[in-house]
Amino acid sequence: MRAAALLVLGLLFGFAGALIQTYTVSVGSVRIPAGAVLTLVAVVLVARAGAWWQGSRLGAITFSVGWLAATFMMGSKTGAGDLILDSGTRPMGYLIAGTILLSAACGYPLLPADDTPDEPLAALAGAEGRDA
Repeated sequence: MRAAALLVLGLLFGFAGALIQTYTVSVGSVRIPAGAVLTLVAVVLVARAGAWWQGSRLGAITFSVGWLAATFMMGSKTGAGDLILDSGTRPMGYLIAGTILLSAACGYPLLPADDTPDEPLAALAGAEGRDA
């Protein structure tokens, strides 16, 4: 059930991200692709949250498959010849950066739940007291 929810969430993020990535902010004479940056940050965070939610990297992979499917669909021509993601620099940069970031998010291992086990430290402290 979680995998299906992550796949649908990936599809939604892919469709929404393809539309939002066109938003730019002008700072002086420099145009910053704020929509692409915001979308890519959100996609990576949701992929990592999906891995945590599912308890394995499969959660991030499932989300990424949905995102890639939706993004590629938005980049292909429809019957009327329309494109959402055209072949410009910004859309292709968004697609390539998203693919690289999601593959990194899928490959990053899950963090253990508890980094400080108390029992081995207590056993070590007890062993040192006996040797002295």
